[in-house]
Amino acid sequence: MKLRNKLFIQHSITIIMLLASMYVVVNYTLSKSMIERDTQTLDQYYGLHRIEALKIVNDKKISIEQLFSGTYAPLIASHLAANSNFQVQLFDPEGTIIGDSGNKEDLMKRSDIDAALAGQSATVITEGENNKILIYASPFTYEGKIVGGFRYLLDLNKHEETLSEMRSWFIGVALGCLLIALLASYSFSFFIMKPLHALQQALKQVTVGDFSRKIVVTSQDEVRELADDFNQMSEALQEHIELLQYEQSKQKKFYDNVTHELKTPLTSIIGFSDLIDKMERVDDIRTCNVYIRKESTRLLQMVEELLQTSLKGDEAWRVQLERADLAAILTDSLRILEPTLHKSSITTTLQVEPCEVYVDPKRTQQVLFNVIENAIKHSECTHLYIRLEQLEYHCHVRISDNGKGLSGQDAAALFSSEHNQKRPVSTHSHGLGLLLCKQLMELQGGNITVHSREKMGTEVILMFQTEPPLTQGLLQN
Repeated sequence: MKLRNKLFIQHSITIIMLLASMYVVVNYTLSKSMIERDTQTLDQYYGLHRIEALKIVNDKKISIEQLFSGTYAPLIASHLAANSNFQVQLFDPEGTIIGDSGNKEDLMKRSDIDAALAGQSATVITEGENNKILIYASPFTYEGKIVGGFRYLLDLNKHEETLSEMRSWFIGVALGCLLIALLASYSFSFFIMKPLHALQQALKQVTVGDFSRKIVVTSQDEVRELADDFNQMSEALQEHIELLQYEQSKQKKFYDNVTHELKTPLTSIIGFSDLIDKMERVDDIRTCNVYIRKESTRLLQMVEELLQTSLKGDEAWRVQLERADLAAILTDSLRILEPTLHKSSITTTLQVEPCEVYVDPKRTQQVLFNVIENAIKHSECTHLYIRLEQLEYHCHVRISDNGKGLSGQDAAALFSSEHNQKRPVSTHSHGLGLLLCKQLMELQGGNITVHSREKMGTEVILMFQTEPPLTQGLLQN
């Protein structure tokens, strides 16, 4: 059973019990009040009738004993009952009714007469076949002696009719109040359950990972506090999930970048190892061993750097700038890639001149490796032309190929993260190189641009600063 129905049934039972209790209390109180009022009225009549009886004794010059005798008692009873709505009886000291203004003697009990002859007023309610009668008996004392008593019989049928009419009115009003109360209870339960229902729907959305639902409650009560707490919880969960997603994305990107960069020294090591098998001169073999050792050392440094960043929890590529000869870095990088170029049947033309710039040699070498490897893997070229030129405040490295080129739209989207995510991932390409190159160049204060035309080849321009940049940064994802 739903909570709303439970509340409605609970309110209904409470209201019905309250109305029933009110009915019993009101009926009992009213009935008792009417009996007490009639008893007081009859007691007042007894006082008046006592005075009237004594006046008759004085006027008629009769004795008290004659007043309560069979000769005078019936007349006095009829006289006293005139113009009243009750029956009057007189009884003697033996308890015998000697005067009666009516004909209900056979229906009456005599316990009230016994109490009156004992010196106490008595009230008795008795029921006949078709009526209900209130009996009031009081002793008549004269000179300290009980010489008889007066007895009054009041028909309570009119009282019962009044009570019955009152009960009908009460039941009608109670049913109306019950209907109104039930409607109000139903509306109130709906008002209470509405925000709870909204909370239930919001919790269902939370279970499927949707935290956008907010609950609005205008009332100033516990339901409002519950709604506010839920909204705060939902916002906190949303923030935590976004933070976890961001951290997960950051870790993935860092892992992808690292694995991408580990490929270059491994490729060079494999390439020089293959060349050794084909060489006969000892000097050439030693030269290959030098580059194998150099790339192995670089690979080891990259692994150690990765371990350090993992221990520190700092997933970032740090850039440490120093003044270096860009021509030497370019020549050395091209020499390391020589086995790969030879394997791909690509010839090169290198034109350099000394150029001192502020760079991070390792990161700059990463950029050169990525740019040249992209040309080897994707351009379908047969020749690379690499030229280093020095300007007033910058040095430019121009890497041109005679490959298939790119359309203007594809060239413009090369450095877009969305473009790199959409590129197919294969054993030769992970779509990370150029985006990483752009970030590394910007952290060194430089820049990278690409110019390409379909079937006309591609030119990549790397710009380096000859003066130290104002700030040094780190690449975080």
